[in-house]
Amino acid sequence: MGIQVSIRNDTDEVVTAEVKGQDGKEISGWKLTIPVGDEKRLTTNFGLEVGVRHKLLLSWGPRPEDKMEQRFWVPRPRGPVHLTATMLKSQTQLRMLEAEHLIEEIMPGMRIEDRNYHGKTYKRCFVANELVTYLLLHRLAADTQEAIEKCQALVKCRIIEHVCTPQDFKTEVNDFENKYLFYRLRETHKMVAPKMESLTVDELISEPRRSSMRFRSFINNRLMSIRGLEGWLEKRSKLGLWQKRYFRVLVDDESKLGNHIAYFENTTSLTPKGIIPSDEINLVEMYEYSKQNRTFRITMTNDHNGKNSYILRAPSPDICLKWLGALKPFAQTLSSTDVVSRSALVFVFTDEMIRVFAKMLKPISFKAGEWICQRGERADDFYLLRNGKIGIYIRTRHGQEILYCQQTPISFFGESVFISQSSTVPLRKASCKAMEDCELLVLSQKDREEFMKKFHEIKGQLFVLLQTGIEKRIAQVPFLKGLKPNDIAKLKLGLHYQSLRKNEVLFYEGDPGSDFFIVYAGALKIVQYDQKNDKEVLLKTVGKADCFGEIALLLSGIPRTATVVATAPTLLLSLSEETFKSFMKIAGLKINVIMRERIVNTFKQYHIPFFEAIPEKNFKELATVCRIESFSHGEAIFKEGEDGDRFYIISFGEVAVSVDGKEIALLHQGAYFGEIALVVEDTPRTATCIATRKTVLLSMSKVDFRGFFEDRPEALADVELKIAGKKCQIRSIMYHPKGVEFFTNYLKKQYAEESMEFWHEVRAYRKWAMQIDLVDQKAIQKKAEEIMNKYIKEGSERQVNISSKMAKEIIKEVEANNASPLTFVDSEKEVITLLSRDKLGSFKQSEEFRKLMAKVGGYQVNAKTKAKGGKKRGGSRIDLGAVAQAVNSSRSSVRAMENNSQPSLTIETSRASEGKSQ
Repeated sequence: MGIQVSIRNDTDEVVTAEVKGQDGKEISGWKLTIPVGDEKRLTTNFGLEVGVRHKLLLSWGPRPEDKMEQRFWVPRPRGPVHLTATMLKSQTQLRMLEAEHLIEEIMPGMRIEDRNYHGKTYKRCFVANELVTYLLLHRLAADTQEAIEKCQALVKCRIIEHVCTPQDFKTEVNDFENKYLFYRLRETHKMVAPKMESLTVDELISEPRRSSMRFRSFINNRLMSIRGLEGWLEKRSKLGLWQKRYFRVLVDDESKLGNHIAYFENTTSLTPKGIIPSDEINLVEMYEYSKQNRTFRITMTNDHNGKNSYILRAPSPDICLKWLGALKPFAQTLSSTDVVSRSALVFVFTDEMIRVFAKMLKPISFKAGEWICQRGERADDFYLLRNGKIGIYIRTRHGQEILYCQQTPISFFGESVFISQSSTVPLRKASCKAMEDCELLVLSQKDREEFMKKFHEIKGQLFVLLQTGIEKRIAQVPFLKGLKPNDIAKLKLGLHYQSLRKNEVLFYEGDPGSDFFIVYAGALKIVQYDQKNDKEVLLKTVGKADCFGEIALLLSGIPRTATVVATAPTLLLSLSEETFKSFMKIAGLKINVIMRERIVNTFKQYHIPFFEAIPEKNFKELATVCRIESFSHGEAIFKEGEDGDRFYIISFGEVAVSVDGKEIALLHQGAYFGEIALVVEDTPRTATCIATRKTVLLSMSKVDFRGFFEDRPEALADVELKIAGKKCQIRSIMYHPKGVEFFTNYLKKQYAEESMEFWHEVRAYRKWAMQIDLVDQKAIQKKAEEIMNKYIKEGSERQVNISSKMAKEIIKEVEANNASPLTFVDSEKEVITLLSRDKLGSFKQSEEFRKLMAKVGGYQVNAKTKAKGGKKRGGSRIDLGAVAQAVNSSRSSVRAMENNSQPSLTIETSRASEGKSQ
């Protein structure tokens, strides 16, 4: 989509703005004339290239001093950018955006913590020409000159000055050269801290010194950690000699971990001595195990054309572990120690137990389609899946073997050998087949007995981990409560253990989701990127027995709506979408239960204002009329001119709103649109809404919405008042408790309250009369005579203004002793019609109506928005002119009969002036 840019002319002159590329040619779509007080919106995907320098030409008058020219690097997309002409004239805004972009590109290259070279340790430092090399190798600069210019820009705005020690950075130096200039970083500065964290403005400049710039949070955490991975290692040659080489992980695509690992002659070399393709790494492991070991091995796949393996030696054990941790994610196969360390066993095993257990494991391979074990066989061995995929088969009540679930690496089976309380060997409860070529690590009965003898104290901990602990956690999941023991046993077969280290990311916001998680032990934080304020927001923390990700069980591949990070060593139980669906068939669970909970949480989270009249206890019932919809990038949700019959809330993603092909707004998570469709009839869409990326919406149809309010006319009236405001129908006022109160007070001041009193009395009469037995006709007749004498007869105490013809018909019917529940229906309708025609308009201009809207809590309308005819809320805009026509020209139903056997009462309302409806 590109960066969404808006430029507002806050000056007293017409402003023209033009952007030109590096070649001096005008960029199409970027020549703008902005009238005073106006605002132009566009996106950077029109000809602008991120990271490339462009030129802005600004003019606000005929004189030479009324023109300004500024060169800038186009920043990386981070969220909407709002510019003003005044700030552009002062060059402050563009400089700030440019500096933020350069910080994100350049600063990771300065984050070299400690470097050992020829026996000497350099701490917290960087070298000028090394930084230039970094920018070139990571493709952050097209050539050396551009790299120097980018570094010079950071020097000029005094960013580099803030992270360097005063004695090593002379304030009069206003340039940056591609030389061996040594800069020592301030160890106390958070930018130089060992932990790679995302920094805010205050953290970046913790001790400001003559800085004229202020910055928002910067740096992509995942990208930063990858780009910061570089340093000196020794590579063993074919002859067994150790050669010092400078290793770097080079990234071509930010969405990937990396494309290749390159090693160079020195820190400024641009041509690598060799390349290790990351997608051809099979295994990364310690070369030999000891506390002081600093040697590790990279084993390549059979597809690799070069060496079979690379043996590398780090300057220290700590640096060795750092490289191991960074390179292991590239490996296609895990070592035995890694498999055990990443399994659930790590939560009860000590380091010694892990090493001993890993050594006892024997690799065994199976071809796709080959049975690994069969149900009913002796469960002598314990299996850990190293790579590949296996299927778990269970037997149905009819004796048929069916595929229940599939397991991926780090999962295990055969754990009954550790938890069995019987002296006899347990039998397999399920069959297991290789779904593709796979490799398992097997612990034989003999080795298991030897291990348990050596570490006998572990038996009780294993029983809790693999038996009682799981059952306890399952029972704490709301929609899994009350499962039968047999169902719990089947569910356990499909669960997958996943362990996380502290600060390890489980998944990122936007990643496709397919698993539901239960926290067995540990703690995690759930964070979300706030695009509006450009910062990370903590949504909540989860701990033992909590669960999350249930939306992934409902919609396949749905993007994650938040990032989840372990704040402590954590063990999770995960359940895949496929396994869950299989289990639901077996256990008889209904997916609507989970979906309902999800929707209720959405209502609570986003505080939709016109739902506030609905008690929270009714949210679950309202959720039954909602559905979750998923839209892919570029897919239209609805188009301008189409009939509007659904309301939408953005649960995840982004929606572009355009009118006549021009984008006017960009809506994000929590925004809602199309609510007018809930309360007005035959409403054409006045805009086109398109998903700009994978987007999840919560939607509700007009029919279902009104069905929910069938027995709640007061609540529906509240919703209609909140949405329509001054353009509401009289029905919304008459059915609203506060509405009818303020309207009655207004009519009293106009000496016209008898019509309201009559409406209340005949409505109450109708409801009462419909519920009594026909044998009590005398009671109906008596009550009808009282109403007639009070309101209908000529000269009566509170005579209402209805037609003489209608009055005569009522009198005739009552005096003939033929009174019925429907006697006053026509007059009830006529009174409402007259009130709408004669009193509603003036009421909406009164102080009483203003008080009503204050009580109802409708949308806030500022002067500027009001002048444009709109109401701001939640990211979209209500067209008041649209509502005027749509509401007042619609036929609204007042439910005259609560009994389905009786006809409904329809009230005609007057028509407003012509206008478009939303």
